[in-house]
Amino acid sequence: MVEFCPECSNLLRKKKVNEKSFLACKCGYEREMESDTNKIKESIHKKKKYLKKNLVILSEEDKISANPRTRKECPKCGNLEAETWQVQIRSSDEPSTHFFKCTNCRYTWRE
Repeated sequence: MVEFCPECSNLLRKKKVNEKSFLACKCGYEREMESDTNKIKESIHKKKKYLKKNLVILSEEDKISANPRTRKECPKCGNLEAETWQVQIRSSDEPSTHFFKCTNCRYTWRE
């Protein structure tokens, strides 16, 4: 975690003296560092709690997509509906590549 000096607002840097760790600034401000392991454990606990609360697992079977759908015939199964998106693959002066994914067999092709 990045911390700043309360006196001059410069970045505090880690400094070790006689096996003790300090956060020190160029202006002369120093303070002893708290145990890093406790801070790390607390941070990990907060992140895990946040992830458990907000985690959404998607699988291929869900067939959830944020891409728009269009009327396009699949060359593999003949289905008439496909998801569509564009990607700039080459340099910016070239046109973007248009991708399609069949909503039935999930086959992906481009034009």
